[in-house]
Parts: sequence; C-alpha cells; structure tokens
Amino acid sequence: MSADTTMYYEALYSLASQGAEGELFGTRAPLAQEAFRRASAGASMPTVWFEIPLCGPPRFDLHVAHANADLHERAPFAPDAMDGHGELLNWYASEPREGGGLALAYDVGDGRIDVPAVHVNVKAAQAFDAAGFFAHVGRPEATALYDGLAQRLPQGWRIWYFGVHPGRPGAPVRVDCFVDADLQRAYAADQAKLEEDLHEAGYANDGSTLRRVGGEVAASPFDMELQFDLLPDGTLGGTVGVSAQFPLAVASAARLPWEAGGSAAQLMEYAVSSGVADDRWRRIQDTIFSTALRDGDAVRAIYCVPVFVKFRVRAGELLDAKLYLQAGAASLAHPAVPSPDAATASARSTSAEAR
Repeated sequence: MSADTTMYYEALYSLASQGAEGELFGTRAPLAQEAFRRASAGASMPTVWFEIPLCGPPRFDLHVAHANADLHERAPFAPDAMDGHGELLNWYASEPREGGGLALAYDVGDGRIDVPAVHVNVKAAQAFDAAGFFAHVGRPEATALYDGLAQRLPQGWRIWYFGVHPGRPGAPVRVDCFVDADLQRAYAADQAKLEEDLHEAGYANDGSTLRRVGGEVAASPFDMELQFDLLPDGTLGGTVGVSAQFPLAVASAARLPWEAGGSAAQLMEYAVSSGVADDRWRRIQDTIFSTALRDGDAVRAIYCVPVFVKFRVRAGELLDAKLYLQAGAASLAHPAVPSPDAATASARSTSAEAR
C-alpha cells in the first residue's frame, strides 16, 4: 500500500470521528488501520465503510471495497494483495467487467481481523461467474447453494452482492438483495406480502417481526435491501437484515434527512422506540463532510456520508440496528481546490460503483 493511501485513510477517519469518536467509534482505531493496510490492493484508494452499532458499547467494523474498473486497470496483483487474495483479484480482473468490485469486511469491534469476510458486488448482473468466485475463496460447494437461492428468489428481488464469512460459525454465504420500487410499495401497503416472500425464499422462522420492521423501511423514502445468510442445507439462517439505503449525496444534502423531522431522523426515532438505538444517532451529522486535499500537483476529494441503516432480526426478534458511513477519495481533474460540496459530487460517481 502506498503512503498516499495510508494518508487518505487517516484523514478520512480523523475527520469522520472528530468530536464523535467516544460516542460512535470506540477505541479500536489502530486495529482498523491495520485492517485497512492488509486490505490494500495497490496504490489506489479504496472506498471504506464504517459500520457503527446504534446502541451498546461504542465500536465499529470496517469494510474496504475496491472498484471494478480500478482492479481491471491495475492487474496483475501479487499473491499477498488484499490480505492474501491476490489470486482472487487476478481471476476477477480476467473476467468481463460485470458488477462493482470486491470488498473485505473486518470484525474490528470484536478485535478479530485475521479472517475477513469476502464480498463481490454483482449489481444484479446475470452473467457473473459465481462458480469462479466460490472456487477462488475455497468454497466450490457453495455454488449450488447460491444458484438454488437465485432461482427461488421472489420476483422483484435483485442480488446486489454475495460473499463468504469464513471466520463465523458455519461459514455462511452472505447474500444481499435490493427490492424493486414497485414491490417495495407493495410491501408498504401489505406487510403480509413481505412475510410470504421471505418464506418463499427459504426463511423458516416466524416472520411477524420482520413484517413490522420491513413495513417501516418499505414505507420510508429510501431504497430497501434484504440480507441473508445461506446455510449448508440451502435454507436461510435465522438472522435477516432489513436495510434502508440513503441517497449518496453531496455533504450539504446528506445532512438534511438527519435534521429534526427529516426522513432519516424519523427512521432513527423508530429504532429508538424499538429499543435498538439510543441518542448517539444524533451525532451522525458530525461525521458528514467533504473537502479536498492537495498532494503535490494532485487534488483529491475526500468525503464521508451515511449510506444506509440496517435492522437485524434474529429468530423472530429485533436484534439491533447499525449505521453505515461511506468514506472515500477521488482524484479531481481541476487543480483548484473546489468547494466541499463539489468535492463530494466528484467522489460520488467513483465510490458508488464499489457499493
């Protein structure tokens, strides 16, 4: 990893956590920096997500995502690139440019960074070689499980990313789906429809809590995601994530939904009333920024904005809620340092591909 990449990560974390580290991030920043170093795939700055629980001891997990186009341009990679996933990177770079890139996810909050999760963003691409991915992460048997789930997904669910969690019990296959807008409206109008579709996909637990949480997210102005763990017997695990994705906007616009009465603030109040959030969510506005850094003759926009909140339901009970901040850097074409909002707007197109 280049010194420039380290510098940008340090700047991103420092600005995002400034004034809110004790309430939101906790004390594991050095471990997260080490995880970031391991996740490097060359000199290019990846996109990072800070995953922050909305109650309990302050802590965060770290996701490091490398965009599709950048990986193709920078191949071949050494075997130790991206925390020992160099061969996966080389395979990916040899494939057609489907999807949005590769990511590693580290359980920094638990102090475990030796066995990261590995995700590939397919962005609903139908032609992606899932068998190739699973072979390169040591899970060839997972291809049949994944294909079986893909075939039984309800109409209107689109797989956005999938991956493996080798460090977790059962080493589940993680699958994330976006819900089409028309179907999301149908869920908001009839929550029983969501429960029916969950069971159709293979969810075996009582779906009444998921129905309520999903109905709340479906009725919001934000795009809806559903996240599952696929078990070796082909069923869905007992934990399901229901997420609301916030628009990836310039910093000034990203703050608006978090103001009193805003749509994100209302969703947070629902989380508080449900017992899975406390008042720390009010510090989220302090993490939002965009600015520009000059590095010699180059100028790079750096930014941090909230991108989604995830509610997790386990064994029929609402378990927790987590807020995800997306942070990144993007080179600017013009040498003059732009306004903060212009910096974020420039970064928006490059970072969105890694999601």
